[in-house]
Amino acid sequence: MATSVLREPAYLLHSRHYRESSLLVDVLSLNYGVLRLVVRGALRPSSSLKGVLQPFQPLLLAWQGRSELKNLTDVEVSSRLPSFKGDYLYSGLYLNEMLTRLLPTNDPNPSLFAAYAETMGVMAEKAPLEPALRVFEFHLLQELGAFPSFTEEALSGVGIEPQAHYSWSPDEGFTRIIESSRASHVLKGSQLIELSCGDFSHRETLLAAKRLSRLMIDHLLGGRPLKSRELIAKARELKKHGAND
Repeated sequence: MATSVLREPAYLLHSRHYRESSLLVDVLSLNYGVLRLVVRGALRPSSSLKGVLQPFQPLLLAWQGRSELKNLTDVEVSSRLPSFKGDYLYSGLYLNEMLTRLLPTNDPNPSLFAAYAETMGVMAEKAPLEPALRVFEFHLLQELGAFPSFTEEALSGVGIEPQAHYSWSPDEGFTRIIESSRASHVLKGSQLIELSCGDFSHRETLLAAKRLSRLMIDHLLGGRPLKSRELIAKARELKKHGAND
């Protein structure tokens, strides 16, 4: 039976060439989750779809087809956001790559869609980038079931104590350690308590959140690198050299 969908809220995550004149696109949609669509003839000069299919912009998509790979038939821009540049552009690519790599296809998640839309809006306003990224990463990890309790110790269920120190492991969560030990990935209990409330106001806590989210995401990726991280590292290196010239 043929499927036909009209004006579905979505964001473009990734696109690549398909056959001679078409594109394959991965999108995050409100009611269908992440899915892959083919845009036939998108690379032809006469196509009006390719110019509208831009990442980070809220879109309304229409598609149809009988097979698992549906044909994208129409694209509307529901509201245009300013273009991302610099760190905001690279960070947007990072979020998109994470979603395509970590989320199952055809699995609706309206809460995550709303979080992504909110993050795009925050980034478009050039709000502080690091807190916005950490909030979204934590939301994604929570939706994937990979987010441990930030208020209780693993196994024992004892409450996190502000003056204690803790180490995270993917199998257990947060366990208390002796401060003088050389365990890696050490966080203060006070930092965990702040993170449990979404409080990134202290720089040390924000840096701890970045280290922690990276550990958790790397674990889910199984050691596979993210290309967007390499782009971010190269861009920062070029910026550093430019500042020193």
